[in-house]
Amino acid sequence: MKKVSIGENSWFYGTEISIGNFVKVGKNVSIRAQYCEIGDYCVIGDNNQILCESDFILKSNGFIGNNNTFCARKISFDEYLFLDSNVTVGHGGKFNYDSFLTVGKGVMICAFVKLNTNYSIKIGDDVGIGEYVDVWTHGAYPAILNGFPAEFGPVEIGSHVWLPAKSTVLANVKIGNNIVIGVNSLINKNLPDGCFAAGMPIKIIKENVYPNKDANANKIKIEDIIKEYKKLCEYKKLEIDVYYNSEFETIYCNSLAYNTKTMIIEGELDDIQEDFRDFLRRRGIKFFTGLPFRSIMPDGYKILLDIK
Repeated sequence: MKKVSIGENSWFYGTEISIGNFVKVGKNVSIRAQYCEIGDYCVIGDNNQILCESDFILKSNGFIGNNNTFCARKISFDEYLFLDSNVTVGHGGKFNYDSFLTVGKGVMICAFVKLNTNYSIKIGDDVGIGEYVDVWTHGAYPAILNGFPAEFGPVEIGSHVWLPAKSTVLANVKIGNNIVIGVNSLINKNLPDGCFAAGMPIKIIKENVYPNKDANANKIKIEDIIKEYKKLCEYKKLEIDVYYNSEFETIYCNSLAYNTKTMIIEGELDDIQEDFRDFLRRRGIKFFTGLPFRSIMPDGYKILLDIK
């Protein structure tokens, strides 16, 4: 075992650590794991406490905010994680044999989320988890020999799922792929692929809703996004030429082609085109290039932040 400095009063305790390029680690961070891997362009904020019996893995372009507490046998985050602040991984029963957290690519976990890893939690790609969501893998308190309920077991969330604010997922639940769930829902049963579900307890409102790729509807959506971006560029004082060619399913921004069919950008991005890529991300169109998303700050904010 060794102790390695990774930032200001921040330490790794364990056997082996691998840190990529352009990594930022804040103050008062503790990572305790047999093996730790932090990929390129990752950011870990202040006051994070991480305890893993085996591995802690954060792939490239991952962001972890402040004041988070993680505990599980193994935690693995794939590329382009955005995890906000005051998130708890672990909670009751966290030292169980099946205490594993596996998170896919492009996942957002908002503030004050609880992921109870008494049993394993698996989260697929492109999943959004809103603020104050709880995911539980155990639930029991009054004596079961007096007939009171108890439930223990893993939770699995598929890919392309939106689990919004103040929702609760109970133990032994499997949420399929391509699902939208209503705010403040109680998910106490399995949900099939492609549905819209909501309620407390959860009810399936519509089946086979997602995915739904309607070319005419998408053209209107993209043109509305472009109108909004032009307003933003006027505010930011950015020179922009942006339009959509529906025949080629391609957005052109200052001559660069953003192909919405292949999700590939043709050409090298400058600051304005990166700003546009980030705007598209916020509007639900995500182009992954291997580099972090970044945007241009309006001048009024820059001036204030530059005052020392």
